[in-house]
Amino acid sequence: MRDIAFRQQVVTTLLLLLITFGLWFTAEPLFAAPAKWLAEVLLTTWLPGIVNGTISEPGALLIVTHFTDTNGAIALANEGEDGLAFRLNTRLVSYAIPFYAALLWGSRVDSPFNTFAWGLFVLWACMGIGLSAMAAKDLMLVIGEPFLGAAWVAPAPVIAVSYQFSVLLMPTLAPVLLWVLQLRGSPLWTRLEAQLESSRNRE
Repeated sequence: MRDIAFRQQVVTTLLLLLITFGLWFTAEPLFAAPAKWLAEVLLTTWLPGIVNGTISEPGALLIVTHFTDTNGAIALANEGEDGLAFRLNTRLVSYAIPFYAALLWGSRVDSPFNTFAWGLFVLWACMGIGLSAMAAKDLMLVIGEPFLGAAWVAPAPVIAVSYQFSVLLMPTLAPVLLWVLQLRGSPLWTRLEAQLESSRNRE
């Protein structure tokens, strides 16, 4: 019976993945909006002399800088002159939300709505930091020394690793870790503990 219940859990999660990713694909700007706002706050507070602001687009976030490109040379933009802008693909980090939703709603946890709401806040924070890391990578490659020489800017290798982690690992790792933490005490967690204990006893 435990194996059947666990298989049902897996099947339910897989079916929910189709639903949650479908909703995410059509409403991604709504799901990513809090993370975009947080990224703007982080970047404009952290780099006020470099980042002028952000512009939200469907599936993207434009980072507008105080710099311009004049005949291949990067320099501060004059007053009234448009600054360089970098477009970040927010879908690279926002798919963490439908992945997390399928994991959580496929599990029988206590107070699922409250649990999901807390999880969303954590994921939005991770996404906002991830978007900031993506922006830092673009600023490092295009703006160069004016950015790397600014106060509180990490060395280039740290920025590169942060970018890779934010794009390649965070969107899948954060939902799984969050789900495991919230799963404690649920029927699925109890079954898994019982199966693990049974395996140890057989050994």
